[in-house]
Amino acid sequence: MADPKYANLPGIDVDSPDVFESSDLPEAEQNLGSQPEETSSENVESVNINSDAAFKVFKGKTVATGKTDFSDSVSKSRSIGYYADKTEYELVEPGMKQETAQQKFQRLQHEMRELAEEVGKIKGAAQETGAGEAGSPVVLGKQLEYLQHQLADLHLEKVLGPDASLDLADPQGALKKRLLTEVENFKPSTGEGKAKTQSSGGKDHVLYELYYRPEQAQFTKNAKIASLEERLERLESVVGKNLDKTTVLTVDTENKSLIGAVSTLNSKLSLLEASNTETVEARLNAVLQKMQQIADKKAKEPQADPEKQQKISELYDLAKKWEATAETLPQVVDRLISLKELHEQALQFSQALTYLDTAQQEVKASIAEHKDMQKKLQASILENNAVIQKNVESIEKRLQALKKS
Repeated sequence: MADPKYANLPGIDVDSPDVFESSDLPEAEQNLGSQPEETSSENVESVNINSDAAFKVFKGKTVATGKTDFSDSVSKSRSIGYYADKTEYELVEPGMKQETAQQKFQRLQHEMRELAEEVGKIKGAAQETGAGEAGSPVVLGKQLEYLQHQLADLHLEKVLGPDASLDLADPQGALKKRLLTEVENFKPSTGEGKAKTQSSGGKDHVLYELYYRPEQAQFTKNAKIASLEERLERLESVVGKNLDKTTVLTVDTENKSLIGAVSTLNSKLSLLEASNTETVEARLNAVLQKMQQIADKKAKEPQADPEKQQKISELYDLAKKWEATAETLPQVVDRLISLKELHEQALQFSQALTYLDTAQQEVKASIAEHKDMQKKLQASILENNAVIQKNVESIEKRLQALKKS
């Protein structure tokens, strides 16, 4: 029911019910288009995706989030990201419909190797727990050995060639082994075998190709540098930037050979023997007793001034800080004394340069004065030349007049 005070106002529909919410858009947005605006920028690439083709590609695929690993590392083993479980293994390139015999053989090798790893894990888990079906891993292992024997009995390496025995776990190592076998076969034979190879027209060379990937080499180099930097950071975190710790670590190797440092370490290790530990323990007990006596005497004596103790501790810390500097100070003094003569020569050279600069300024000033005088002389010579020419012309005119008369 509307408020009675608005009943008599014009333009108000009293009979209609009150509406507080409406599904209609506001007036400012009713005329807007329903289609989104298309971007006309060249930097934005519009891609048309076929939803039916995408659905067929990803149909039946699953992603296991339990083995997700996006951790970054410089090691050889890379992160797997999302783990997508596969039920079929194929070595066929995109666009090929059927596998070749070599691809089938390599796929079977790969599957049997993975099966052997899984059976080994199951055996280890069964031995640790001691529960469950203890006979199933053993049966699987026997069946796996039987399959491997069957695969070996086929002698596919003789039929398909050495390319069939490619180890998918270490392809680079397999290629090296294959190259070594070819080099071994290429070695020259002696006697009748050599004559037979020459007559039969066998291979007299080994042909192989090398592929170099600079990005992989750079990645390996960066990985080694990163591992070295990580090890250095660990050493810095353990040792720190304190010079006392570094001097303690290098005291055995300072001004000594490697054999001397090893002998020093050997003598220190000999202190850990049973015969020496008893002596060290007795000495430590004596030191502890003396320390206890000193603590008792210190407790009986009156307490010293805390400000004085603080100043003494500050002086001690300052002296400890300057110990390393004090060791290098004589060398610095000797270096400064040796450089004293060089500094004096540099001072003389600087004074000579200053004198030359002053003389150069004076020469420049005199040259400027001579230039002004030269300009004045040229102007006076030109004026005198003009006067002389006029006089010569007047004399010539007089001579001509005298000749005519």
